[in-house]
Amino acid sequence: MTASVGGIRQRCIEALELKTGDTVVEFGCGPGINIVKLQEAIGPSGKAVGVDISANMLCRAKARADKHMNSCTELIQADATEPPVHSVDAVLATFVSSLFPDPYSVIKKWCDLADRVVIASFTPGSNTVANIGLAGFAQLNKRLFDLKQSNPLTQLQKRTEIAHQALKDHMSTTNQEAHLWGTIGIAAGKS
Repeated sequence: MTASVGGIRQRCIEALELKTGDTVVEFGCGPGINIVKLQEAIGPSGKAVGVDISANMLCRAKARADKHMNSCTELIQADATEPPVHSVDAVLATFVSSLFPDPYSVIKKWCDLADRVVIASFTPGSNTVANIGLAGFAQLNKRLFDLKQSNPLTQLQKRTEIAHQALKDHMSTTNQEAHLWGTIGIAAGKS
């Protein structure tokens, strides 16, 4: 699980520069690991929206939010490629942008929604052990990768680069950081 590996999730939340009262959406919220931290960052006057395509993941996210009594959390079952929200202060996506066959158009939509967008992505590189794990990740998600046409690590790297380029093209300022020996990239953009 990538819950706290190397502090990546916390660094993403910090990069959002959230303020009390902000509305933040997390696309691909999964079991809600970030939702509680997002709600803490925006306070009781803010709103954290978790979006995921999986009903099972949203059930887990709801249980986590309920446990921490976050009444200002909204969970929506939807596809992140067609955002079910129209305007928010910030967007977060951890480890999902590389799952889209066309990450550029998805990230552009997210940039149109918010003043701040932060994405964390797997970035294959020279770390052999990490690449084995990332290849396994691609195999587990093989319905999202064309494994017959090209190496899954090549696809993963290309999608990550495209997602970061979309952020650069649609935000006024961007910043990229490499973490965990270059295997995870965090890209943050502000309009």
